[in-house]
Amino acid sequence: MGWGLGDEKQMKNFPLEKGYPCINYIVKNWPRTKYILKKYILSNHKKPDLYSIAILCLKELKIFKVRGYNSTIKKLSKLCLRNPCFNSYHDSHHFKSVLVISCILGKQINLKYKDRLLLVIIALTHDMNHQGRRILMSKPYYQELKSFAGLEKVLFRKILNFKELKRIKRIFESTFFPIQPENVEDDLEKIILDADILSSLMFGPKVGVKLAGRLKQEIRYNDNAELLFTNFLKLLGGKCLYLDYSKKSC
Repeated sequence: MGWGLGDEKQMKNFPLEKGYPCINYIVKNWPRTKYILKKYILSNHKKPDLYSIAILCLKELKIFKVRGYNSTIKKLSKLCLRNPCFNSYHDSHHFKSVLVISCILGKQINLKYKDRLLLVIIALTHDMNHQGRRILMSKPYYQELKSFAGLEKVLFRKILNFKELKRIKRIFESTFFPIQPENVEDDLEKIILDADILSSLMFGPKVGVKLAGRLKQEIRYNDNAELLFTNFLKLLGGKCLYLDYSKKSC
């Protein structure tokens, strides 16, 4: 995707947060900026401002007229900040990670205007209302359908039509990790599936184990984080990252 001089100047106005550059700077200077993204993704000392991150992701994807979406994204962001199950992995920091990585991946593909909006909404809400440890005792797709139901309540008859909601539901279901989705041809689906797990892969095994440690606490896993991460890699097995940019980032 090409970016003009005017866009370059404008992107400097959208830093991730104080002390960090904008996403466009990270992309333009990759892989030298990989350590910056790693620091940002792992940071969890304070709650992220999901609304601000979602808005800057929209702007990074060249959606500058966001007034019509502001109230909806603000409401979704507030819902995603809730953590009633006290999750230590599927929390606002995971949403932050998937949002930013999805935006980075989205900048590599010539997405349609509406798809760029959908990308940010899906990345933000794909694990909304996550039940944490409880999902271990649930049926397949229980969590994914619960997250979608929460999103549908907010979006129904607003900015998306029935066909778009059906598409989002399919993408949510595809994020159910134990089962590999079939016939993944939708670019949005590829981005979300990659972004959902890339933070555990792209920064090396030490970071993967660190994130596994957060999941271990959430699901009360009895063995150590190293074994949990090893099992994650085994479960990944025949699956693969869908985008070449994702593969090259690891």
